[in-house]
Amino acid sequence: MTFLRRLTPAVHRLDQALGRLSPYRDVLVELRTPVYHAVLAPIAEALADVPGVRVWFTSETPERLRPLVAAGAFLTHAEVEWRRFDLYVNGDPWAAARLRRCAHRVNFFHGVAGKYDLDSPTGLPLGFEYYDRVAFINRDRMARYLAASIVTPGQAVLVGYPKLDRLARDGWDGAAVKREIGLDGGRPAALYAPTYSEASSLHLAGEDIARQLAAAGFNVIVKLHDRSLDPDPRYNAGIDWRARFAALAGELGPGRLRFVERADASPLLAAADVMVTDHSSVGFEYLVLDRPLIVFDAPRLADVARINPDKIALLRRAATVANTARGVADAAVQGLAHPDALSEARRRVAAEMFFDPGRATERARSLLCSLLQPAGRRQPLAEAARPGA
Repeated sequence: MTFLRRLTPAVHRLDQALGRLSPYRDVLVELRTPVYHAVLAPIAEALADVPGVRVWFTSETPERLRPLVAAGAFLTHAEVEWRRFDLYVNGDPWAAARLRRCAHRVNFFHGVAGKYDLDSPTGLPLGFEYYDRVAFINRDRMARYLAASIVTPGQAVLVGYPKLDRLARDGWDGAAVKREIGLDGGRPAALYAPTYSEASSLHLAGEDIARQLAAAGFNVIVKLHDRSLDPDPRYNAGIDWRARFAALAGELGPGRLRFVERADASPLLAAADVMVTDHSSVGFEYLVLDRPLIVFDAPRLADVARINPDKIALLRRAATVANTARGVADAAVQGLAHPDALSEARRRVAAEMFFDPGRATERARSLLCSLLQPAGRRQPLAEAARPGA
């Protein structure tokens, strides 16, 4: 066994050397839930535009993720285990595909809210030692991971959040999104986007929040976290939220409430005049638009979701906090009447949470291309792939 353990790295190096003789570079992107498609798709699309790069996708739940990618581009975990890949990309290190013939691995974080100990994951079995690079969204988390020796200086790279680039560049037409989802255009739109947890605002007052917003004159867009719609009842207490909000939409009347399921919430953020959450990454993302944000105070959520208290305070610094559904509606009305209130705080928090938004995809592509060494090229692929090259 000792001899085999010593031999394995040499066999791996030989296998990858043979792979580099191919004119193609194969990249595998892990999609754990639909939101990971929103996080990683901009990177995958940028890589797919590089000559000689082929992008594939995988997931532990293929029935949910296969429809989100092009036909023929999806592989199951069983199919990828012994297949050779030049690069593997994921949005967190949990439930990673088992890959026996992969040259490089890179992790991109899928959020910034500081939940489930991810701001300080000492003791969590993350396995970052197997990754060539760990791409950070902001300096704060990168500094925390470096200080705790969870990653090394050679692994850590400050990239930003590619998911946010189009929103930061005003790349979504909010009015067109409202028309697309069938909202009555004569009223302002409020987006309700809670996190998942039995301690979240969704379970405490979700339907009443939507009802009170509608009563206050808003059209309501409901966008739930992927996990709230997961078939596993551990994530939603077995509640069928689709049915619940369908019933509420019927109660409120045509064009007043839309329950939207899509991997990327960004176009919904662009369509919203105000937003309501409890504590979520999309709440932070909304700050980039500098529009009114309302936080519903769910008292047990911090403990249940193991949220970094610093992140709770940071989000609330840029938002109006309410603890009843009626209070949420009143705050939304006030926010619409005085949109400049808290503007400075919103812009300051957004700048702290997202490094240089609008250009993160370009940095991510350059990072990944630097790990892909194409056959027959003297310069690194990152150089050849620069815009305008």
